[in-house]
Amino acid sequence: MKILHTADLHLGKKLNKASRLDEQCAVIKELAELADVEDIDVILIAGDVFDASVPPAEAERVFYRSILTLAERGRAVIALAGNHDDERRLCAAKPLAEMQGIVLAGELDYTAIGGGETLSDPTPPPSLYALADAADYLQKQRIKYAGRYGGITVQKGDEKVNIALVPYPSEGRLSRWYEQDYTVSYPDRVKLALEKACEFFDDGYNILCTHLFLSKSETSEALGGLSALPVSVLPQTADYVALGHVHKHLRISKTPLAEYSGSPVQYAYDESRTKSVNIIDTEKRTVTQVVLKSGKKLTETNADNFDECMARLDAYSSDYVRIKYSGDPLGKEETIKIKSHPAFNDFVVTAAVRTDKTVERRAHLSDGEIFDLFYKSRNGDRLPSVELKAAFVELMEELKSAQ
Repeated sequence: MKILHTADLHLGKKLNKASRLDEQCAVIKELAELADVEDIDVILIAGDVFDASVPPAEAERVFYRSILTLAERGRAVIALAGNHDDERRLCAAKPLAEMQGIVLAGELDYTAIGGGETLSDPTPPPSLYALADAADYLQKQRIKYAGRYGGITVQKGDEKVNIALVPYPSEGRLSRWYEQDYTVSYPDRVKLALEKACEFFDDGYNILCTHLFLSKSETSEALGGLSALPVSVLPQTADYVALGHVHKHLRISKTPLAEYSGSPVQYAYDESRTKSVNIIDTEKRTVTQVVLKSGKKLTETNADNFDECMARLDAYSSDYVRIKYSGDPLGKEETIKIKSHPAFNDFVVTAAVRTDKTVERRAHLSDGEIFDLFYKSRNGDRLPSVELKAAFVELMEELKSAQ
C-alpha cells in the first residue's frame, strides 16, 4: 500500500490580514493530483486541520469539499484532531464522512467504524474538480477498513495496514479517554495513551498517527502551554510514526522511524520555504519526501529608503513580503504606495537597542533569531533545539494573528 502523510493545514489561517484560503485550496488540489499520479491508497492528515477551534464557515466548506476530493477513487482519508482543532466540531460530520471512506479522528475508540471486525467498502463520491470515470474507478482496488480501539485497520487485497490514531493529547482529552492517574507525570500518561492505542498492532505494517511536540531531549519542556515531550514516549511497535505540529519536515527519531511532514503551506517568515509531504510504501518499507509547488512564499527583505522598498516589492512580486526598514522616516504618500503594492504584507521599522557593551539593532531580527539570542543569554551560549524554536515561532504567529 502507498500512504500519503501531511499535516497542519491550518484552514482559515491569515497572514496579518491576508487570507490564505485560495492557496490552501490550490495545495489540496495538488495533493489530490499527486495521489492520482502516485496511486495513493490512504491519506493521513496528522492534526491541525483548522487554525482555530471555531473556524470560519468558509474554512469548513473548504475542508468538507477537500476531503471528498481526496477520497476519490476509493481512497481512505483520515483527518486527526490537533491542538488547534475542537475534536467535537471536527467530528460532527462523522456519519456522512464514513460513508465516503473518510475517518474523522477525535478520540481513541474507533470500534464503531466499519462495523467492528467487518471490513466495509467506501463508496466513491463524484469529483469536485472533474467527474471520475466509473470504469476507471472500478479498475482500482477499493480500500476496506475496520475500526479498533486505538485506530483502524485498512485493507487492500491481501495486504493490511494498522493505523493507530491519537489526537493531540491535552489533559482534557486524556481525561475523557479513560480515567487518569494524576500521580503519574504528564509525559508518562501520554506514553501510556500511545501504548494503549497501539495494542492492536500485529505482524503487519503498523503506523502511529499523532499530533505532538517532541524533543530529542529526555526532559520535558513547556512553551506557551505546549508541552515538549521526549521521543521516548513513542512506542517501539510502530514501523512509522506520522507526526503533526512542527511546520518543517523533520525526522525526529530513527527507532521508531518518526517524521513531521511539515505544513503544506508556509505560514511564518521563519519557516522553511520548501514544503513537502511524505509517501510511505508499505511493501518496500520506504519513506519518500515529495516537494510541493503550490502556495506563496514568505520573504523578508531589508530596505533603507522608499525606492529600495519599491524595488524589493517588485523583485518579489509573487510572494508575501515583509520589509525590515532602517532608513529615515517615510512620508505619508510613500507609505501608502508601499502598502498598496500587491506583494506587501508587513512593515517593520528597526530600532537601536543599547546594551552594556554595544549598540545593537534587533527590531529587524526574526522571531526565531530573537529567541536564539534570548536562549543563548540564559543557557551559556547554547542554541535552542529545532523543535523548541519552531514551537516558539508558531506561538508568536498565533499571537500576531489574534491581534
